Amino acid sequence: MSAARADSLSDTPPASGWETVHLPDIWSTRWPGHDGTVWYRVEWTHCPGTPVAAFLEYLSMAGVASINGDPLWADDSLVEPLSRSWNMPRYSLLPPSALRAGANTLWFRTVGYDLYSSGLGGVHIGPPEEIRPLYEQEWLLRRIVPQVNLIISVTLGCFFLVVWLLRRNEQAYGWYALTSLAWLLFGLNSVVTTPWPFATTHGWSTWITLIFTVYCSAFSMFAWRFGGQRFPRLEKALWIITGAVCASLLALGPVQPKIVFYLVAVSYAAVFVGTCVQFQLHALRTRRPEHLFLAACMLSFLVAATHDILAFLRIIDDVHGYTSGTAPLMMIGMALVLAWSFTTTLGRVERFNRELAEHVDKARQELAHTLGRQYELEVANARLNERLQISHDLHDGLGSSLVRSIVMAEKDGAALPPRQYLSVLKSLRDDLRQVLDQSFAAAPSAAVSPADWIAPLRHRFGELFDEQGVRCAWRIAQAWPSEPDTARRLALTRFLEEALTNVIKHSRASAIAVTLADAGDGALALSVEDDGAGFDIDLADRSMTGIGLRSMRARIARLGGRLEIESDAGGTRLRAHLPAITHFSG
Repeated sequence: MSAARADSLSDTPPASGWETVHLPDIWSTRWPGHDGTVWYRVEWTHCPGTPVAAFLEYLSMAGVASINGDPLWADDSLVEPLSRSWNMPRYSLLPPSALRAGANTLWFRTVGYDLYSSGLGGVHIGPPEEIRPLYEQEWLLRRIVPQVNLIISVTLGCFFLVVWLLRRNEQAYGWYALTSLAWLLFGLNSVVTTPWPFATTHGWSTWITLIFTVYCSAFSMFAWRFGGQRFPRLEKALWIITGAVCASLLALGPVQPKIVFYLVAVSYAAVFVGTCVQFQLHALRTRRPEHLFLAACMLSFLVAATHDILAFLRIIDDVHGYTSGTAPLMMIGMALVLAWSFTTTLGRVERFNRELAEHVDKARQELAHTLGRQYELEVANARLNERLQISHDLHDGLGSSLVRSIVMAEKDGAALPPRQYLSVLKSLRDDLRQVLDQSFAAAPSAAVSPADWIAPLRHRFGELFDEQGVRCAWRIAQAWPSEPDTARRLALTRFLEEALTNVIKHSRASAIAVTLADAGDGALALSVEDDGAGFDIDLADRSMTGIGLRSMRARIARLGGRLEIESDAGGTRLRAHLPAITHFSG
């Protein structure tokens, strides 16, 4: 087996310069920096009458084959853009007409570049039944496995891209999708037979190198995110460097120096290896099953990647790449890990939903029980309020009538005529009927003016004050500041009845002043002042005799108002302030 350099435009082998070589051959080890054409010749002895097959493992980058000067096959392009035959096994059944008895020569003209380790792969010549299985095995390794690898990559990449788009918080899925798609583009280097859409082999090489940097960076991000790790500064530095490297590669374009190509490839291969090693240590620390399983997948791929890196650097003599064979297994393994993690998460979500449904059902039952209890309490409270309202009405209405009748009886002595007793009883009956009607929501007729409203009270208590010699001044506003509703008129009526009754019972006053005035903004102010003996307010609040005061306070407070009480030796002053009905929120 021998080889010789030649003019790229020459279609005939050179006459001199032949050197003995061993296949597979990479001519840059013998002729460093040589770009162009190299001829190879393989000589053997043939016995007539026996079929012969020839199998070529690969040829980098493009070439032509012939037997004894008769063509066997030729690549589509031997000038830029060069055909890419570096991963294309060739099998030929040599035509009997081209064979000679005795010495025969198989010629290979190869065109390539020193940068891409151009040369000739192994050549096998022999009976077809022996050569054909070797070719099929090589075809499987160099063509079928890479294509399967790409199919798996694009399938898994698209699937997990969709998963990430639906679950954006699961960043590991997004980085895995980017890793898979980058590996798909990088893997095209082993499948395509032309550098299209680039015009030159160097353009394609720049593109593949750029994709390799993205793949290694995305793989690191995936491993860190899947392992629950974050390295903000390291991650930022990694992507800044990757961006700078990609920009530099694009700026250099086709004139990419060999040192740049090797430096970038080796540096990012080191990033990939370093990430795999770091994840092994991380998995040993966490002991989580999914981390250990992914670490095992990485370990198998790490061995293959290490072998291919050493072969790329020509530290070991092997032209076969292991990553193309182990990459599908790693991709499937990583996909299984992610799928297992995803289904585990879904399982936790389903358990959480079941527990949440149980808690919601329990809370619903407790709420129903609470609402039922609250309804019972509201009913009981309503009954209590009704009783309290009736008691206040009886005290303020019927009670004041009883006090007035008792005073009249005491004044006239025991010799009241029957008609007067009957009159007193009828008055008490009317007051009781009024209390009952008002307590059961029998709406009284509306008072057009304050004077109309206060007239019945003024008449009843005026006669009693006249009989007792008490002067009473009535200062009543001409119109309502704002039209009061039934509850407000009733509250004012009961307040005034209780206040005047207390004057009669306790004050020993000689003068009383009743004032109903506009307090501004539609509010009402009703005051009762006397010049009586006064009383101890605190003592009255604490004693059983203070029921009237508490009743008045309660009535006014229910309408959002306030009651002011002042009492001393010079008399007592009660002032009730009721806000306008538009401001009432009781």
